[in-house]
Amino acid sequence: MLFTDDHLPGLLFARDPQLLADLARRRLAPLDGLPARARTRLAQTLLLWLRLRGQRARIAAELQVHPQTVRYRLSQLRTLFGDALDDPDVRFELELVLRAGLTHPPYSPTAD
Repeated sequence: MLFTDDHLPGLLFARDPQLLADLARRRLAPLDGLPARARTRLAQTLLLWLRLRGQRARIAAELQVHPQTVRYRLSQLRTLFGDALDDPDVRFELELVLRAGLTHPPYSPTAD
């Protein structure tokens, strides 16, 4: 037996997976030209930056990397995403798609 209250975000994502994939395609487009490994590292860093509200030391600890590595990755993300990272609505949408695990093209709900 499952309680829907415990699974609301997953149910929301499952309601219209194509809509979520479209949002991922739009919001994560700056990562598209990168090799898969770099895209994955930057997506992980971006998600933690969003979740931890920019606390570099905590991000470094979570990723098990040096804080300078986090600083470098955040600089790369700033270059790729520009002023969009200052927009609260964009940050919300980025966090949605990153938490859903949609980090690799073609941004389908079944992508790993």
